[in-house]
Amino acid sequence: MDARKNLRPVLPIIEETENCSVEEKFQNETLRQIIKLQHSLLIALFKNYAIIKKTDLQATNEQRIKRFIESALSKDIAFKNMLIGVIMGQFTTEEFDLYKETSSEFNKRILAILKKRLKDSLSELVAKV
Repeated sequence: MDARKNLRPVLPIIEETENCSVEEKFQNETLRQIIKLQHSLLIALFKNYAIIKKTDLQATNEQRIKRFIESALSKDIAFKNMLIGVIMGQFTTEEFDLYKETSSEFNKRILAILKKRLKDSLSELVAKV
């Protein structure tokens, strides 16, 4: 087993159904664990992104921060690719082989999870460094 897998947090088992797609299984067994593992780095990267974009998260209301998150992860291709790279960097070779077969589908799933995680972490985003 690749040592990277040993670093990943154990998440509650999501019940699998017989109809579970390969993409859904990969999302539940790999992507969610990696995203949780990388949580603090993802928060730091987003805070730094806000600074670069001259957006004061502490002085911005919750609704605007959520819109800023949506915009950053929808429109800023370089930032999106960097975040996806942070996740991909934790793949094993076998996971990367699966990822590259349908990377656009997996990228959508990664970004959807990241959007939700960032929106659910507003208190961390506005906390002073």
